[in-house]
Amino acid sequence: MSTKWLGIQEPMTHERDAAWELPAEARTASRARALTGDALRAWHVTAPDLDDIVLMVDELITNAIVHGTGPVRLRLHLDGLRIVGEITDGNPTAPGDPSSPPLLDWSEQGRGLLLVSALATEFGSRPESRGKTVWFTRLLHTPNGNGRAPA
Repeated sequence: MSTKWLGIQEPMTHERDAAWELPAEARTASRARALTGDALRAWHVTAPDLDDIVLMVDELITNAIVHGTGPVRLRLHLDGLRIVGEITDGNPTAPGDPSSPPLLDWSEQGRGLLLVSALATEFGSRPESRGKTVWFTRLLHTPNGNGRAPA
């Protein structure tokens, strides 16, 4: 299955949207990172925000591929200095609680939501008619090309 471009909308306001439907396969995380980075750069989002958002998308896309079913949908929305990321998959089971990882668990699994929790302004999940959406918001620390300075 190939990546399906769902479009970019740039209305007259400073809001911007980008969305893609991606296959649930191992190389999708790499593709999602590239697509996210390209969209954020086009919207004039810079480091450290760009890097942190790409990392959050990578972690959530990987979770959707490993624990979800069917294609994965990635949506990014920019509104002024606020980015919303949404990752939708076909598994209705909500993600676990990132605030209570095992104390001395040195495994490499189970840290993705903890990273998202640390990097996001907010994050959560909501049920969908066919699966769930895991979302995050991030208030940008850098100008994003709309003429406003960081808060």
